[in-house]
Amino acid sequence: MAKFISVLCLFYTIVAFVVSFETDLTVEINAGTQDCFYQHVKKPVGIEIEYQVIDGGDLDISFYIQAPSGQVLISDVQKSDAVHKVDAAAAGDYKFCFDNTFSHFNAKVVYFEIVSDDEDDEDDDDDKDWNFAKEELSGLIDMTIQDFKTKIETMKDNLDKSAQIQHVLKNYEARDRNTAEANFQRVNWFSGIQVFIMVSVGLTQVLLIRGLFDDKSRVHGIMKART
Repeated sequence: MAKFISVLCLFYTIVAFVVSFETDLTVEINAGTQDCFYQHVKKPVGIEIEYQVIDGGDLDISFYIQAPSGQVLISDVQKSDAVHKVDAAAAGDYKFCFDNTFSHFNAKVVYFEIVSDDEDDEDDDDDKDWNFAKEELSGLIDMTIQDFKTKIETMKDNLDKSAQIQHVLKNYEARDRNTAEANFQRVNWFSGIQVFIMVSVGLTQVLLIRGLFDDKSRVHGIMKART
């Protein structure tokens, strides 16, 4: 049991060194506004960003990525979701902007995830950690250090993929639920208007018919009084 706990603690320590940079947020972009987020890059890396509009209006948003030099690398116009990969060749602050200025009434709820593959520094620390724990691992488990490292990296990749799939499914579920609720409110609104019109037309017809009978009774009474 003590050996198992030692291996487990060492596993969590090693995994902490191999986790790549990842940020995910859910934000609300108000109508007629534009919100931007920044990612600092120290050296050339690859950046992947995925976004989805999960609530608001027609579930669309405009999006662009701007390099530190001011050059627009990627631009989307009124899309509901997209995935982009960018090669950040220059160091500096990269700007990720969601533009909702085309909408004058509807705020948009957007989920986005930014992942960077900048793992060089982590790899150096990772190698030092592996070398430091090599003798301890050899005494605890019956496998080579490289086999154990490969298994941990495979497990880490599978966990990352599972987390990404769960995020995607969660966002699709949230978007479908919000769409269903919006349709439900729209149906109730138009149904209420239709019921009001039908009741108004019915009452108008009743009053018109009643008015016709009242006029006939009045005329009949006047003629009878004259006779």
